[in-house]
Amino acid sequence: MDLKKWIALIVVTLLVFAAYNRNRLYVRDPLGSITRNGAKEPGAQVFINFSNDALLENDNSPAYILLVQHNNHAGSPIEMHCLHWLLCMTNADAATFLQPPPSIAIEEMTGKSIHFIDSDKRETIVTLH
Repeated sequence: MDLKKWIALIVVTLLVFAAYNRNRLYVRDPLGSITRNGAKEPGAQVFINFSNDALLENDNSPAYILLVQHNNHAGSPIEMHCLHWLLCMTNADAATFLQPPPSIAIEEMTGKSIHFIDSDKRETIVTLH
């Protein structure tokens, strides 16, 4: 087999893998942003999947990872594999959480933004692009 056939086989394999795991793969949204109580959060990264669920990550202090899925499903996933600043993959379509943070109330989820009140009673707006 020549090199072009190997590359084509690898590309097709990756496409099939991505299509099969489309609700488990979260790709970084470089234009996405997180605003808490009207102030943009520095260092925050937004990852989205096929269903526009959002994985929020901040490496700055205080560091956190928060997964916000449709139907008021939010928390920190038990198992997650990441290629830093590129993509992450959870353990299931509806991820299993360590312990859901108390009182996260998702108010609105659309294809462009997510509005929720976090456990510290801060209004949080995640803008997706």
